[in-house]
Amino acid sequence: MARFPSLLRLCGALLALVATAIVHAAAAARGEAAVAARHEEWMAKFGRVYTDAQEKARRQEVFGANARYVDAVNRAGNRTYTLGLNKFSDLTDDEFVQTHLGYRGHQQGGLRPEEENVSKVAALGYGQADMPESVDWRAQGAVTGVKNQGSCGCCWAFAAVAATEGLVKIATGNLISMSEQQVLDCTGQSPGMGNTNTCDGGHIDDALRYVAASRGLQPEAAYAYTGLQGACQSGFTPNSAASFGEPQTVTLQGDEGRLQGLVAGQPIAVSVEASDDFRHYMSGVFTAGTSSCGQRLNHAVTVVGYGSADGGQEYWLVKNQWGTSWGEGGYMRIARGNGAPNCGISAYAYYPTMGN
Repeated sequence: MARFPSLLRLCGALLALVATAIVHAAAAARGEAAVAARHEEWMAKFGRVYTDAQEKARRQEVFGANARYVDAVNRAGNRTYTLGLNKFSDLTDDEFVQTHLGYRGHQQGGLRPEEENVSKVAALGYGQADMPESVDWRAQGAVTGVKNQGSCGCCWAFAAVAATEGLVKIATGNLISMSEQQVLDCTGQSPGMGNTNTCDGGHIDDALRYVAASRGLQPEAAYAYTGLQGACQSGFTPNSAASFGEPQTVTLQGDEGRLQGLVAGQPIAVSVEASDDFRHYMSGVFTAGTSSCGQRLNHAVTVVGYGSADGGQEYWLVKNQWGTSWGEGGYMRIARGNGAPNCGISAYAYYPTMGN
């Protein structure tokens, strides 16, 4: 008889384990169903179609992991920015890096460095005391609409073109949407530039040197972007309305004051490390999660302004080329000043000039 209560307790424990397992299985099933429904909604929004059920299942798993991460970060509420699901949400980190970045690094000797004692800040007449508190070149009509590099890693070409478009508008009054495809096709085939400027990455300084040598890029409508590198088309008459002189590069070494002076004069192409939360960014002022962000520069963007958010956080206004569904309509605000980790945005500056 003594064994009977023990047997009852054992049976009770087993029943409790089974019940717990059933509850967990039901919760997991509900979770999988919720992810599946969320994935379907996301697919419809971004027009994603997969080759077969196996590929869809694999992508749904990746999507689920990204969605859980985004949700967890936003729930924590300890960042100055918000993450969101976007067209990259079914890609792994490695896949994203391989297909949507493409900055190869600074070319030592690629451009004639600006003399240290003849900074653009001085040339513009801006000292730190009279620097404009905020700049937005969009408001001045010097920024074309947000573009989309697609899965070609030619951010280097887009950043160079955006900087060129801005300067041409400032200097001539004409805003011309210019051809990134021409830069992509022709930079790697120009003398002295080798063949390292492709959809697998390239150099902003090479792109600017090509643009200067072209004596004016073609309008985008005449040489449309395909997202694939092709043969350099010839027979075009140089677009004299979009020509400029010797391009410049500046090694800033983290000097945000100097970058501010440059951006006060024109849009500036820069490099950043687009890691961690960068690809999931949706809104707010982005601050890197670690001070080491910026040691592996891998993406080119264009700084088209700067300012301060509500609450006083200073930021750089960055134009990206991942379409308008990413970030704040295709733009990002990156933390500026006070030693905020900003992923290397003030490492190098690249820009055209109107001089001969």
